[in-house]
Amino acid sequence: MNKFSEFADTTISPVLDGKKMSLDDILEKEIIVLRYRIKKTKFSEAKNPDCLTVQFAFPENEEARFVFFSGSSVLMQQLEKYQDKIPFSATIKKIGKYFTFS
Repeated sequence: MNKFSEFADTTISPVLDGKKMSLDDILEKEIIVLRYRIKKTKFSEAKNPDCLTVQFAFPENEEARFVFFSGSSVLMQQLEKYQDKIPFSATIKKIGKYFTFS
């Protein structure tokens, strides 16, 4: 009998689980970015065809996992550029209409 773990493709990105939080609820709060995924959005009317999912924790309880979703191209670009630095701590700020890590 085959075991799933013996033949499964481990390069497929795992599910990013955690309690869902609104991006507005974590603005200006320090978070620890653990993982992220960018995939096509299921909303056809969205400005950006991509959707960002970020798994994170708060420094005071790194065991609890949370996720937020965003169409922010700035956040996506920053995560793609600095993906080799993950995990990292950051604060998300809203500058005008844009979100950015700082």
